[in-house]
Amino acid sequence: MRLRHALTVLILLPACVHAADAKKYGKPLTLKEEVKVSEILANPDQYAGKKVRVKGLVTDVCEERGCWIKIGADKQEIMFKVEDGVIAFPVSAKGGAVVAEGTVSKRVLTVEQQKAMCEKEAKALNKKADYSKVAGPKTIVRIEGLGAEIL
Repeated sequence: MRLRHALTVLILLPACVHAADAKKYGKPLTLKEEVKVSEILANPDQYAGKKVRVKGLVTDVCEERGCWIKIGADKQEIMFKVEDGVIAFPVSAKGGAVVAEGTVSKRVLTVEQQKAMCEKEAKALNKKADYSKVAGPKTIVRIEGLGAEIL
């Protein structure tokens, strides 16, 4: 009996230590079931307004304020946007494994809204606005972030 107990502890110990190493941001994670990033992107209307838990790799981080990360999984990626100043992800998070929770949002941007965004971005980067990618209305699906754990 003691041997079985000792083996169980040895098997579970690395998982517990690994979870303890996670850097936590925002609110604690509460959902148990994960939704695939590909599932959200394939069915945004089904998930819009719903709280989800996703898992993947941090493929990019906002270098200016740390206000978003991109989560890559299933050969796709989704933006995980947090409220400015509430959570700030470090650039060093890039490449780390992440489990994150938030509410899925779906938004359709008009041509005018996209052009305004191009102008704002160009001004921030001290460049000329580039409208070449604005071809019509654009649908944006992202997760409005509540909390995340990055390993």
